[in-house]
Amino acid sequence: METVHEQQPAPDPADRDPGPPRPGARAVRVTPLGEGPLLIDGPVEIVMPDGTVRRSDRPVVALCRCRRSLRDPFCDTSHRRRARARRTEGPEPAA
Repeated sequence: METVHEQQPAPDPADRDPGPPRPGARAVRVTPLGEGPLLIDGPVEIVMPDGTVRRSDRPVVALCRCRRSLRDPFCDTSHRRRARARRTEGPEPAA
């Protein structure tokens, strides 16, 4: 489980310009998992659409992409409970 801290207002967009890379700073690794979540090397701060910030201190954070998670934006593996419907070639011919 991720440690989620109290939500706080998002920083002003003008303050989010990262500028040039810092010496010794490493790139953040993001790994999409097929039909599953995005895995992000943590800790992370996620700015929600309403401007609040959700934080997780876990070493790897799973972000939901299926929109079924009850813990949005974090994945709760809801994508595993619903299998995709198989496509059929159409209705069977009448006999």
